Amino acid sequence: MAILTMDLHTHLLEKKIKSEEYWGRVKKRKLDVVAITEHIEEDPKLAFETVSKNKPRNVVLIPGMELNTSIGHVVALSASPSIYKLAPLMKKGVDIKKAIKIAKKNNVLLSIAHPWGFKYDSAYSLLGEKRLTRFVKENDIGVEAFNGMMGHVGSFVYGTDWVRKPLNFLDFLEKNRITRKARLDKIGKKIRKKLDIKSREVAERCTKPIELGGSASFITAGSDAHSASRIGSGILKIKMRKQKLNAEKIIAALRDRSNVVWAGPFVEERKDGSYKIVKERPYRSEIISGLKYATISTGKKGLGNLGSKIKKRIKRVKE
Repeated sequence: MAILTMDLHTHLLEKKIKSEEYWGRVKKRKLDVVAITEHIEEDPKLAFETVSKNKPRNVVLIPGMELNTSIGHVVALSASPSIYKLAPLMKKGVDIKKAIKIAKKNNVLLSIAHPWGFKYDSAYSLLGEKRLTRFVKENDIGVEAFNGMMGHVGSFVYGTDWVRKPLNFLDFLEKNRITRKARLDKIGKKIRKKLDIKSREVAERCTKPIELGGSASFITAGSDAHSASRIGSGILKIKMRKQKLNAEKIIAALRDRSNVVWAGPFVEERKDGSYKIVKERPYRSEIISGLKYATISTGKKGLGNLGSKIKKRIKRVKE
């Protein structure tokens, strides 16, 4: 068995990333698979064609896009560039049930992006947790269990002493349930002393997508990178039989949630089988984006000690 590392949520055009920068970062992170998932408003077909021109031979590129649906943003992944001919999927506000039917007919995977993201683009804000969980259980749709946009805010939840290398995602949830609860309880006590109610939601929101993934037929993870330096900040690791890989085989493997061995921040495997989180110095804009994505205002009081620390860090970090 081979373990593949992939980033299934990246962008190119919004921040005008050059193709060379894009692939330079992919190679630095040693990613095996990457999906280009430009927003429908930004011409996803052009993004795919741009990065396709100088794709490294040893990396599988997945054609995709980020839809704007009736339940918020949804990542669409395909084995073929023909996905860009599915005009109904690219309609702003497309009904999610209609999108699911189109996707199923055309072998396209749909995964709910950043379920606990901004109020206007996240399924949790639009449906509520109970309706969202029921919707995921009843429909052929995946869940983005980790989004790198939240990485700098919530990486403390992924302590290297918390998640050992699991056999699959189901084991990941079951075997670490007690440890996870103990760790979150400990974090909760610390947060209660330092942070306001709004800030405590950050810790909870970092774990909610993981738990929601336990109800989904499959899961994804990605960086949601809008700059080259963020590619690989959120990854999915899956096990696959050693073979010549292509997008079709990757899509098929993603449908089986039991293939997943990691969904979270970028990690390197240690000799004892656990994963060590690779931390890099974030840019000021990334910290701010993370805070905004956690629905926290960086311009108001109420962030407690965490807010003060982050504000000081922002001042120290140069763009």
